[in-house]
Amino acid sequence: MINKNSTKIYRALLLICAVYFIAVTIAHQIGIKLPMLFIFYSIPSERYQDLIISFLSFGWATLFGIGFFDSDLKMKIQAPILFSGLVAICGLIRVRLEIKLHNEIDYEIGALAILLFSMMITYIAAIKKKRETTSNEDFQQKQGDGE
Repeated sequence: MINKNSTKIYRALLLICAVYFIAVTIAHQIGIKLPMLFIFYSIPSERYQDLIISFLSFGWATLFGIGFFDSDLKMKIQAPILFSGLVAICGLIRVRLEIKLHNEIDYEIGALAILLFSMMITYIAAIKKKRETTSNEDFQQKQGDGE
């Protein structure tokens, strides 16, 4: 199942990431403190912090958007996107572990970690499917040339 639709699933996850980070950008720009869009939504933040986060979030949205529009799943584009996403999620998890301002379960970190893990799994499956398809096409072309 995952191999059959892996490219579609992976690209949908990239789109979800792009939309999520655009939502984070908008929330931080206008100062609406919502769980999942603000990592520390229950404490006050300085305006300059929100503005910096909004610009950085826009950059993330752009990265994931580039990944989404790369329909060929080129490794030189997708690998840095996945790597930078992994580093960002690990950074958010570290912040939550080191700064315990509230004790609720960290749904936002869990959701982002699941999203990133799903992206990595579906990307690997999509690349595997792409290689198999390319190998089969090359084989068929060679057989056609030999006749």
